Amino acid sequence: MKPRINMIIVLFCILMLLTMVPYSTVLAETAKGTTIYGDTSDDQCFYERVVKLPNGDLLATWMREFPVNTNWSGMKSFYFYKSSDKGKTWTYFSELDPSAYSGLSRDKMGMPGLYVLPQSVGNLAAGTILFATSDWDTNETYCIHVWKSTDGGSTWTLLSSLAPRGGATSSVWEPEFAISSNGQLVCYYADERQLGYDQCIAYETSLDGLTWENYTIVAGEYDPNWVRGVDPSLWRPGMPRVLKLKNGTYFMAYENIAGGHGGIISTRTSEDGITWGNITTLGTTVVADGAAAYQCPEVAWIDDGSIYGRIFLRGMNDTCSPSICFSSTDAGATWELIDAPLTSIRKETVASGWSGTFLADGKRLIEINNYYNGTYNEIRAGSGILYNNQLIVDGADYLIRNVGSGYCLDDAGGSTSWGNEMILWSQNGYKTQSWHTKNITDEYFSLICNFSDLALDNPNGSTLSGTRIVQWDKNYSNAQQWKLIPEEDYYKIQNRESNLYLDTEGNSTSLHAFVIQASESSSNTQKWTVERIYEIARLRSYNISDCHVYHDLNGTALIANPATTMPYFASQWRMVPGLADSSCISFESIDNPGYYLRHEDGNVKISAYTNTTIFKQDATWRLRAGLADPSGVSLEAYNISNRYIRHQNSNLKISTVSSALEKADATFFMILE
Repeated sequence: MKPRINMIIVLFCILMLLTMVPYSTVLAETAKGTTIYGDTSDDQCFYERVVKLPNGDLLATWMREFPVNTNWSGMKSFYFYKSSDKGKTWTYFSELDPSAYSGLSRDKMGMPGLYVLPQSVGNLAAGTILFATSDWDTNETYCIHVWKSTDGGSTWTLLSSLAPRGGATSSVWEPEFAISSNGQLVCYYADERQLGYDQCIAYETSLDGLTWENYTIVAGEYDPNWVRGVDPSLWRPGMPRVLKLKNGTYFMAYENIAGGHGGIISTRTSEDGITWGNITTLGTTVVADGAAAYQCPEVAWIDDGSIYGRIFLRGMNDTCSPSICFSSTDAGATWELIDAPLTSIRKETVASGWSGTFLADGKRLIEINNYYNGTYNEIRAGSGILYNNQLIVDGADYLIRNVGSGYCLDDAGGSTSWGNEMILWSQNGYKTQSWHTKNITDEYFSLICNFSDLALDNPNGSTLSGTRIVQWDKNYSNAQQWKLIPEEDYYKIQNRESNLYLDTEGNSTSLHAFVIQASESSSNTQKWTVERIYEIARLRSYNISDCHVYHDLNGTALIANPATTMPYFASQWRMVPGLADSSCISFESIDNPGYYLRHEDGNVKISAYTNTTIFKQDATWRLRAGLADPSGVSLEAYNISNRYIRHQNSNLKISTVSSALEKADATFFMILE
């Protein structure tokens, strides 16, 4: 059950989508997750790490300063937050300030690693938490410091240091732990200290966590004549993330900067966590369906019955939808696209989306990442449950389609009344057919209608077969909890209170069939597909091959092809009801939240939202059937009639349209992501 990605949005569906939905629900599909931490005084938090403790709790930490920022004056201490409900809620737990330890300063410490020992190492018991930081203070003897906690992260003790300092401009970065097949503790890192290497991935091992030895390079490009700061950059592999897969194979993902690689993520495997193959080999790049993963990998695996387990991977600058990540069942040999637990907001200049973490907990995939809200980065947690090869994401929107008829679960007549009976209706793009997921337990979801904001409900918790299903005020009782049971390419949907299954009255496949609960049967009317609804789109030119609408760093809107140096997410737009008229449409920039596509002095650009009439009107567009092709769309200015967005010499402008060429220039296809 792969996520369904529509390629061309039917104009009628878009219009209905926008005219029937209150603004407050439009962004529901983006699966923003739960806020762990957000503060204007820590406005550029990033580089999140999270682990699962032996008691099932989650422990998370992150950097609270972005050292690339020109206003940076020193790093801050590390906060630890804990969750006891699989990442749904979080509370402050403890703090580690490196400056509190003799001879250390936090001012240049970051890029943390966090790890729970799965077995004892020397005198370190299984369950001991290790926390490591990179230290780029050139006066410090070592580049990595390791702390331990034996009380679940409440208190911390400095354990050891490793990676002796190189030259004044050299350091190591991004520590990552694993236990090798022979029981050694391994610390992998990106290393700038070695002569002839711009940067390489290396590791050291330890038998007790106290002393470190056996320095070994895993990946890198060696040139004995290369001089840092003088010669062009060499290949810089870095940011290693390591997993031990289901069958014991070790898997490493890492980014590849410079050397013509553009930051693409590649992978390699090892039988023991020690031997990783030819160090000069790039590895297997992460690509699928024309998309690729770039920079800052995060990885986890879930046991889906395959030999290795299903690997999930995403990077900071992936060339796919921000609601999508990559997945592999063959240890990274091949990849496919799958929904991600969080919708990522990628904005490298403020570290948004920079180096989050995936964590598997049974069939649940949890992600901790930062989310730029237009003012500061919020640390967020999101999750999804794996069913066969589909991840059902908590807080996302879905279309629930009956296999027997092809019709969709619908709030009949667009009612907001408690007790309104649910029906099947043809797909129409209305919010009455958009169902928002709220995960209750590992097995059960509540389904909230995005039009009425009411929950799919078994009235009065009936146990009678044939009871019509209604919508009701949200209470999340067992009568409002539904279990998805995957079978082949569809689901059966079971009510928790009654243990009966979602069906149609009399097994009807007719339009307007009432939806009921019934005893289990083999009828196709008890089979449902659950299809993700996305409201993030790209605008593809009708007459210039493979060109889409982007914005550049100056905010200018233009069309460009995939060879552009502009990031992919600069071509992604969140569709919202028109700021001046909800029957129209506005486009919010994905990588600059709060910035909208507008016209000004005849040109099209993105500008920050202002609560003025003129701005709202300039940023509102009337959707019209494509002037050159009715299967596409044309965008007419809301406040200047007969003026359409068109491209001319690559830039976007608004103008009257009359010739065949002008009509073609003013026609776009909306590609839903």
